[in-house]
Amino acid sequence: MVDGSACKVIDTGTVNVTGRNGKVCALEVVRYVLEAYNQISIRVIDEEGCQIQVQHDVVTISQGDKVILK
Repeated sequence: MVDGSACKVIDTGTVNVTGRNGKVCALEVVRYVLEAYNQISIRVIDEEGCQIQVQHDVVTISQGDKVILK
């Protein structure tokens, strides 16, 4: 949210994210919102059945025993 109001979704698509180890992970059905540049929705990741952990400035996204993105 920006200025307390809902942001309009302009489009959806797939975004490739490259981790520090060079591994590329595709985030699918990413919503493009003009007012919210460079943000990944924790709610959407949770709805996909993934877990998110933040520890010592490192974000880890996993699904079951598989680490998807770190």
